[in-house]
Amino acid sequence: MKLYTEEQVKQMLIKMDEFTLLHINRLMDEMTPIELPSDEEIEKANPFVFGSKHLGTRDMDIWELGSKWMRDKIQGGIK
Repeated sequence: MKLYTEEQVKQMLIKMDEFTLLHINRLMDEMTPIELPSDEEIEKANPFVFGSKHLGTRDMDIWELGSKWMRDKIQGGIK
């Protein structure tokens, strides 16, 4: 599966010369975007945290780093 940014989709539609920016914005408003989690949301959802006590620090770090890596890859690369 390929994912494109909002800007890339707009550029593709503009190149078709069949849509105005108003049409494109209306089309984009009708779509439901994929929302990617922030660092804070990833840390909050970490299954290796129990209250304020971290369980399995090494596993927690790997899980958190992997989640952030995947989110960044989906966004177009490591940022």
